[in-house]
Amino acid sequence: MSIIHNNKPSQRPGSAAPRFTKTKVIATIASNQLDPVVLSRMFMAGMDCVRINTAHGSFEQYESLIRAVRDTGIMPVMLDIKGPEVRIRTEKEIHIHAGSSASFGFKKGSLPYFSHDFSRALKKGDVVFFDNGLIKSFVAEIGKGLSPKVKLSFQEACTIKPNKGVNVPGKKLKIPSLSERDKEAIKFAVRNKASFIALSFTRSRQDVLGVRKLLGDEPIGIIAKIESQEGIDNIDEIIEASDGIMIARGDLGVEIPAQKIPYLQKIIIQKCNASGKIAIVATQVLESMTNSPVPTRAEVSDVANAVLDGADAVMLSGETAIGKYPAESVQAVRDIAEEVEDKVRHSLTEVHGPSISEEISRVAYDLATYSKADKIVCVTRSGFAARLISRFRPCQPVIAVTDSHEVLLNLQLAWGVMPILISVIPSQAVMPKVADYLLSLGLLSLNDLVVFTAAFGTLQPSITNLVEIHHVEDLMGFKKKYLEA
Repeated sequence: MSIIHNNKPSQRPGSAAPRFTKTKVIATIASNQLDPVVLSRMFMAGMDCVRINTAHGSFEQYESLIRAVRDTGIMPVMLDIKGPEVRIRTEKEIHIHAGSSASFGFKKGSLPYFSHDFSRALKKGDVVFFDNGLIKSFVAEIGKGLSPKVKLSFQEACTIKPNKGVNVPGKKLKIPSLSERDKEAIKFAVRNKASFIALSFTRSRQDVLGVRKLLGDEPIGIIAKIESQEGIDNIDEIIEASDGIMIARGDLGVEIPAQKIPYLQKIIIQKCNASGKIAIVATQVLESMTNSPVPTRAEVSDVANAVLDGADAVMLSGETAIGKYPAESVQAVRDIAEEVEDKVRHSLTEVHGPSISEEISRVAYDLATYSKADKIVCVTRSGFAARLISRFRPCQPVIAVTDSHEVLLNLQLAWGVMPILISVIPSQAVMPKVADYLLSLGLLSLNDLVVFTAAFGTLQPSITNLVEIHHVEDLMGFKKKYLEA
């Protein structure tokens, strides 16, 4: 039996051994990252996952990006699909003078048009935002007929750029959760073995289930992006249906008052932690680093507070997709996170369940805490057990041993988890054999006190029912005396 070691992206230049990371860093990449030197620098700076936004570019470009990522290192790819979001379609920039009006359509034609027809939801005086709320307009007139148009008035001079997002706060727009292009993107994700799909503007459980139905049995995680009041209203059912939540603060801060976002961020993260689901904080994380090699003090505090709130991951968008300092941005998040993440302790007042696996995860955490164990080793086929342990935010590294490459990639977004790929999980003497392999990789030492969890006597891959604590030296003595005799 052999083990394939996952060389973590958090390995820094010049370091000889992989490093455990707790808070994970997701970086959005675009065509400018096809340069292998740029990607390599981001990888070495601490990039744990790559996000590709399908709102920009072609499938051919996405495929080239994925190849470049996989040539760089072992890390998951997250494909962001548009979902029921609205964007402005125009071939060139639209320059608006202060106090003037402009007409927009809802179908492809000579006018600039919106990607979805929401004309029936509009009334005179409604506010329409462009570009993450940076541009504000008001509905002046609404046309009718088969090709309706809307005239918007602008109080300030502005420039509307192609493909920017559009928000209509307070409106439930009757837009299909998946466009035809989204469905193509999901098929593309399956063909190219993406690890995650991020669904923009998730409104309800049904939006998530629509993606799940198209995926079938494919081992691709669904990250629900919360960007509207409707998503907030249905957050509990969305968390239950999805594999994780992305708090996309850009559009969310346009749809609801921005001052409400910090508290909502804390609540959503707590709910995700309690459920063992991934919590990601995104948008304008280090916005100034798009053009600056260092973050502002406020941005440093923002990242630190996301980590202290209990986020599994922090995501960079324009900072790495179009910014001048992509590797420096990744490094900045990594440095900020490492400064404060040791102060993170679990604050779960309840855990969802009960189930055998959930109780075992609590026992493993308590045992590791009170025994002052050095490591937690979780033998898992589905990754579920490792995520359950992760939600307690143990101070010990969680080494998740799995025989699935897909699970290995999926677990790279779980807080404090270092996934390791093993060719076959032993059916007998699991703990001694796994400890022996980890010892050979330098991930355990003979002096370590280790808490182990695994499944025993069950055919269901998501059930963990065994917890043990051992000194590695004792396990090696047992292996030598009884297994090698």
